[in-house]
Amino acid sequence: MQYFLDLVAAIEKGEILPVYLFYGPEVYLQREAVRRFRAALVGENALNYEVVDGEEVPPREVAAMANTLPLFAVRRLVVVKNAPYFGTGKEDPALLAYLRQPNPATCLIFCTAGTVQKAGAFKLVQKQGKAVEFSYLAPEDLKKWFQKKARQAGKSLEPAAAEMLLAAGRDLTVLYNEIEKVLAYTGDRPVVTAADVQAVLVPTSEETVFAAIDAFGERRYPEALKKIRALLEREAQGVVFSLLARQLRLIMLAQDLSFPGRQENLAQALNIHPFVARKVAAQARRFPRVEIEELFWSLLELDAAVKSGREEFLPGLERRLLLRGWRKVP
Repeated sequence: MQYFLDLVAAIEKGEILPVYLFYGPEVYLQREAVRRFRAALVGENALNYEVVDGEEVPPREVAAMANTLPLFAVRRLVVVKNAPYFGTGKEDPALLAYLRQPNPATCLIFCTAGTVQKAGAFKLVQKQGKAVEFSYLAPEDLKKWFQKKARQAGKSLEPAAAEMLLAAGRDLTVLYNEIEKVLAYTGDRPVVTAADVQAVLVPTSEETVFAAIDAFGERRYPEALKKIRALLEREAQGVVFSLLARQLRLIMLAQDLSFPGRQENLAQALNIHPFVARKVAAQARRFPRVEIEELFWSLLELDAAVKSGREEFLPGLERRLLLRGWRKVP
């Protein structure tokens, strides 16, 4: 979150550079940053504000737009969405030429949700302006953001409700929609509870997989299969297999690592969200290793059978769990 706060502070001080590169997955904050730049530089003056799609406009045209002088104003703002110019491909001479000597009367902002190659164009942006990585917010920052949104609506958010909202993921675009639905659901009530969030929040595919694995481990097979069927209604068969296999791998890795302390250590080791790490750690403690391994290898066997055309995914899973009896390991 600090990267965004630093950017906002610079805008408020009037310390606006001629060129920026916003990159990384948190596109909600990228859009919010662009909105603040527009408010500071051009306001509602459309004459000095241009937005183009980088996948449709070549770099030489972007350079020409940026070199255009502002009309009846001091500064001009040009925003390039989906900018592909900082990837692994060949760098464009026209773009490099502009970045070596950017127009001081224009603020040029490149936006991309992807990763970038820190080569010539990137280094020139860093030299003449600033490259900012828009990473996903940490869980504590997300909870503060939830609280802020609730306060803006004249409400307060219970800590348990904020914790539950983390289950919707890390993407602020998704989280914004979810908290707006929760706030609307509560109506005139001043406090948002965990029960409110639970009533509104649609379980993600990842959450459904967690619940299915829980049911598998506790031998509640009809419930587990019900959740798998629900997943198959909204996800491709290959995606469902990958989600199940990934979850089982995470459980086995967590058992191998056996972190006794905070789940942040496990999250870092497995490169997963701390909220997810807590759930993985709980499943790793709950289920015997031999059962998880047997389920994992059974799933791989099923995948091979499906790919060879010998079985279909859901009937094959039912057969392995129900007809084979998924024996209890002593």
